[in-house]
Amino acid sequence: MSIIENEIWIDKDIDSVFDITNQIERWKDLFQEYQESTVLSTEGNRIRFRLTKHPDKEGNTKSWISERFIHKENYTCEAIRLYPKFPFVIMYIYWEYKPLNNGTLMKWVQKFKTDVKCQLTEKQ
Repeated sequence: MSIIENEIWIDKDIDSVFDITNQIERWKDLFQEYQESTVLSTEGNRIRFRLTKHPDKEGNTKSWISERFIHKENYTCEAIRLYPKFPFVIMYIYWEYKPLNNGTLMKWVQKFKTDVKCQLTEKQ
């Protein structure tokens, strides 16, 4: 399994950053790679949603459904890709938010394993 860690400091309070970045329907506006971000269902702290990327050079779009579990009490989230999983066997993401220097440090860790049929290796 491969792991990628990312973090960004945002000049805004933790509650605002947490709330805004967990409004899935806004992801198409927050993250350039998504053409659409649609909430399919919400139950308690679980959100099931569909993400669709912008078309590639050949006009093909990729879309998948994931679930996100939001834990505002400790400013963390967990997400797992449900289907289609390809090009992964598993894709799990853990998000953590911490107040830092009058702003918020947002960190996310992706743990994944690529499918053997995928043309890219985990390292790539």
